Amino acid sequence: MNDADSRVLSWSELFGPEYLLAMTTLCLGITLHAVNFFIFATLAPSVVADLGELEWLHWATTLYVVASIVSSAAGGMIRARLGPRRALGFAILGFAIGSAGVGLAPDMATILVMRAIQGLGAGLLLAASHGLVRDLFPASSWARVFAAISGVWGIAALTGPLIGGIFAELDEWRLGFIVMLPLCLLLYIAVLRSVPTGGQKPPSGGLTPILRLALIGGAALAIGGTGGAGPDRTVALVALAGALLLAAIVWERRSAEPLFPHAMFRPGTVLGGSVMFVFFISFGSASTAIYAPYFLHALHAVPPLATGYVVTAQSMCWTIASLAVAGAVGARASLSIAVGPAITGVGCLGAALYVPAGPLWAAIAAFMLLGTGIGLAWSHVAKRIFDAAGEADRDRVTSVIPTTQALGVAFGSAAAGIVADRAGLVGTPPPPVIAEAAHLVFLSLLPAIALALAGALRSAYGRA
Repeated sequence: MNDADSRVLSWSELFGPEYLLAMTTLCLGITLHAVNFFIFATLAPSVVADLGELEWLHWATTLYVVASIVSSAAGGMIRARLGPRRALGFAILGFAIGSAGVGLAPDMATILVMRAIQGLGAGLLLAASHGLVRDLFPASSWARVFAAISGVWGIAALTGPLIGGIFAELDEWRLGFIVMLPLCLLLYIAVLRSVPTGGQKPPSGGLTPILRLALIGGAALAIGGTGGAGPDRTVALVALAGALLLAAIVWERRSAEPLFPHAMFRPGTVLGGSVMFVFFISFGSASTAIYAPYFLHALHAVPPLATGYVVTAQSMCWTIASLAVAGAVGARASLSIAVGPAITGVGCLGAALYVPAGPLWAAIAAFMLLGTGIGLAWSHVAKRIFDAAGEADRDRVTSVIPTTQALGVAFGSAAAGIVADRAGLVGTPPPPVIAEAAHLVFLSLLPAIALALAGALRSAYGRA
């Protein structure tokens, strides 16, 4: 074992000559997915203004998310059969075809099809990019590399809406997607130069992996279908999604050809506890991006543009905290994992108390605390997931974080929507109803954050 394998590399070393190409490849892969996510949200009004059919707009995001969840879940299986380089190549190709198709689409139906194709490429791209952490960097520095991934998401949260806004102002929304193509080409060149081929074509599991993917996709589609649904239909769809996902998990645990590492769905293990943290912390923080801008504008008269930057501030606190503790090892890393979700819980409680009635600075501080807590734990939990999976599951583990995070966000968003509907947040409610809804939405997320804390403690102090 050389020195680089046994110590945490400094930032100057990770961005130095030896690892610069690897870091560039990894960050470009994450950037494509992250920036595109924020750009579409900004350009959506322009798409509708040009093509019409507003009633189908939410499906453009729903199909993208569902497709990305399915392809990220399949990422480990695809990587094992094709190798990391070819898996990334297919991911880039799918993303590029989808991006070009959206940019050239003559109608909303084409938009929906192309967004699904783009989502398939994006999910596989995210899973394959996570695999590069293990392929291209020493294990001692994985937490710092995952912190760099958080940094990319933070930058995307700042620049994505800005880029989309520029194209919207120029009345050239199509260029917002076409501009992705040169980035795809640049990423592919970087992949050819930095990523090994690999691929071992393991024994096929027949149709059973595909059927489990169908169950996961069905769960994601049911959750996506809650957008715009009434309260009763939303509850029914969430219940259906939960049942499909539970069936997939039970089947996965008994399968001889699993999609994920064997211990992923066993909360008593380090891997299972870490996955539990990722799912429930994503679940518990999902509602901020959806409801925080609305609550701040309706209750505190914060201008729409400024409300967006409050959400961005939460993302930046996540990034800054992640970068700050990325070099921690041993007991310090374990403490960071354990403390993180507790701080997030304090932030969520603060949001429940101060978003409804103020003061405004306290509400904003609560959102920033929420992001800080996630950042303190995230990169070290991600490293524990990779450590606990071991060499036997090196391909399967690439799917764990993106799939679990996306499912957590989807279920958390739907659950927050149910609470908001039950609180009377429909039509044009008066301020007292909005304030009560804000209180209940954030308060209802505390049980999920408590479960995230339980998973984090297992991740930090459990035995592998």
